[in-house]
Amino acid sequence: MERVIVTGANGFIGRNFIKYLAENDTEVYAVDMSHEKSILRELSHVHLVECSLAEIMALEDKINQKGFDAFYHFAWAGTTGKDRSDYMLQTDNARYACDAAIVSKKLGCQKFIATGTITEKVAERILDNHYASENLIYGLSKLYAHKLLDIVCRKNSIDYVWAQLSNIFGGDNTNGNLVSYTLKEFKEGRVPSYGPCEQPYNFTYIRDVLKALYLLGECKTSEHQYLISNGECMKLKDYLNELGSIYNQQISIGKREDDGVRYEEEWFDNTALISVGFKPEYTFVRGIEEIRGEGQSDTEI
Repeated sequence: MERVIVTGANGFIGRNFIKYLAENDTEVYAVDMSHEKSILRELSHVHLVECSLAEIMALEDKINQKGFDAFYHFAWAGTTGKDRSDYMLQTDNARYACDAAIVSKKLGCQKFIATGTITEKVAERILDNHYASENLIYGLSKLYAHKLLDIVCRKNSIDYVWAQLSNIFGGDNTNGNLVSYTLKEFKEGRVPSYGPCEQPYNFTYIRDVLKALYLLGECKTSEHQYLISNGECMKLKDYLNELGSIYNQQISIGKREDDGVRYEEEWFDNTALISVGFKPEYTFVRGIEEIRGEGQSDTEI
């Protein structure tokens, strides 16, 4: 790819993906609400564009170019903490995703790529299973955005890919996911605790995620949805036991109440992604060893 647009440029996925693009000599228009303290200032081939989600339709006036290989929409407010259960914030995100798709066409982008989450699968079953967890508002809103984009992109003849993300770890991730939570507990001398952890699960290392996202923009895609995963699938407790073993630390499985949320093994099938040439390089163990080898602290994971 020669030239792309990336929203959410200073977020975890955005900043790491832009670094990856820079490594591949791709010109990037990096869009975020502010670049005041952005590490992206240090990169060549990167143009910083300030634009909030609420004004995303004005992006056409802020970028004085037309014709891009891809538009990657990573911007999504409230991905961590209590904001994940803020229904107004989350539903606004879905509307802004549709706005981003429309403006991508106006800017002459050949493909529009937005990111979803594996928790959409859980959200699909909310009515049948009577889940009531506030944390599912985030997954519901991603699912809502996904379905809205299906309609909007078809109506406007936009070549569109929904890249559904599994559980990402590594790099400078500070979103409090299970890996970063566990390593933080280890560092602070506490025993991390979890529920029963019997459900199938997957963790995919950040470098594999970046490579997959690049391929989805570069290659001709025959599907509209791709799960980004290294293809591994084990019970969650097996991953966590492996993590405890690698760090020679205790963990406490079953101490917390079961939240009732269930994943299924087939959800982590990455066959469609393999079909566009993706070959994972990192197993869970290799990714954790990479973290240890780089001497990253828990706040950098």
